[in-house]
Amino acid sequence: MKINIVGGGPAGLYFAILMKKLDPAHAITVLERDGPDDTFGWGIVFSDRTFAALREQDPPSYDCLVKASETWDDVVIVHGGETLRVGGNPMAGVSRLAFLNLLHERCRELGVDLRFHANVATPEDLERLKEADLLVGADGANSLVRRTYEAFFLPSLDLRRNKYLWLGTPRPFGGLTLTFREAPAGLFIGHSYRFSPTMSTFVVECPPETWLQAGLEGLDEAATCAYLAAVFREDLGGQPLMANHFVRWFNFLLVKNKCWRHQNVVLLGDALHTAHFSIGSGTKLALDDSIALAGCFADHPAAPRALEAFEQRRKPRVDEFQEAALQSLTWLEKVQDYVSLEPAPFAYRLMTRSKRVGYNRLKRGAPDFIARYDAWREAQPPDIGLIPAGFLDLFRKRTFAHLATLMPDGTPHVTPVWVDYDGKHILVNSARGRLKDRHMQQRPDVAIEIQDPENPNRYLLVRGPVVAITEEGADEQLDSMSPRYLNREKYPPAMRFEGEVRRIYRIEPRHVVIWDPFA
Repeated sequence: MKINIVGGGPAGLYFAILMKKLDPAHAITVLERDGPDDTFGWGIVFSDRTFAALREQDPPSYDCLVKASETWDDVVIVHGGETLRVGGNPMAGVSRLAFLNLLHERCRELGVDLRFHANVATPEDLERLKEADLLVGADGANSLVRRTYEAFFLPSLDLRRNKYLWLGTPRPFGGLTLTFREAPAGLFIGHSYRFSPTMSTFVVECPPETWLQAGLEGLDEAATCAYLAAVFREDLGGQPLMANHFVRWFNFLLVKNKCWRHQNVVLLGDALHTAHFSIGSGTKLALDDSIALAGCFADHPAAPRALEAFEQRRKPRVDEFQEAALQSLTWLEKVQDYVSLEPAPFAYRLMTRSKRVGYNRLKRGAPDFIARYDAWREAQPPDIGLIPAGFLDLFRKRTFAHLATLMPDGTPHVTPVWVDYDGKHILVNSARGRLKDRHMQQRPDVAIEIQDPENPNRYLLVRGPVVAITEEGADEQLDSMSPRYLNREKYPPAMRFEGEVRRIYRIEPRHVVIWDPFA
């Protein structure tokens, strides 16, 4: 095959290596607009699972990677004047430039044609490259390949609200460290990890309000680094923050594509999908893409069938990772809701934010941390009533519950309902004469499932009798829920039937089940 790869990042280079190993007769060209020693950012991070996959796929490049890497086992969380360590998270950091250079060397050993300062700038350039058997778009989140054929890839681009920038520091951090610091301008978040014995990556993230209040928009490189070094002075131990030739603030771009292939064109890495840096899986996903695509060519030598198999096999896994990354970045966008928590519960919420890590996994990997978290939980005042305090947030969200009543023949009848809580009873509002109204009058024992709209795996299940049905105050109670469910001050008259009479049904919780596998 003749293969043209646009983009000389990890995805394109590793795919070139694997395809050359699959068949040395493949003519593979990698076109990279920058030079071999140009890179943006500082270090990148890998999990131990990624290391295992790289060892299996190409031992020579893996051996070089291990020699260039720094390893650790802890996630470190700095919050509220305390530092908490959460073990059981084996990872490694490596200089991005060192990693690219070792992939360059391995490509040359195998006979890949590397062309640097080769700027593929126009759709016409791509059409010429597309005359090969396979054109790979590995040209990053702002991919020209994706933009040129977007009518076929159908991309979805979501620019997120927080600002961030990549910096470095000569302070070597002992683990993957997340630092939360309040400054006069607002909250700043530091994401840091070492990638050499003497250097660490230091990503700074903040809400746009903090960024504007701090006046960071107009600061040059030196002033930006000095300002942020002052914010994180305690964490840097007197060491400076450093920029890589320029300072540029970004908003994270979440990239998805409905279709992954078009004719003999396929996307890889950030051109295909992005995952927020807070879960450290961007480079992992890129390399896993390359492994999966090369594996599909091993099974199906013809491009159309291999590309189809690649999308079928790989997309569900990527969707799963992107969902975890979205949960993580959304949590960080809303972190102001949690910063008032004490260090132990804050760290627990942080560790479980992506819904990929739960209590049992933390207990296995970080028993000391979980012991402290359990001690905090045991010290909390007891819940008032049968609904646990940790689930009362369901009655502040746009939460649609499912109410199960019994038909005259004993079969169940389930309807979605708005739901409220008065501190003792679950409240449902409906209209006189409806099926569920008649059911609850005649057979008052009901069940109601209340599912978290932000996390379907978390829910509250209540069984018990309807102890009161009243029309008094029902219209006012319906209006009070309208801002939450309809974003309107009052329940719209147009949504009511002529002559409708509203009722409130008070359900006494006799049996309560809670479920949250990540809490």
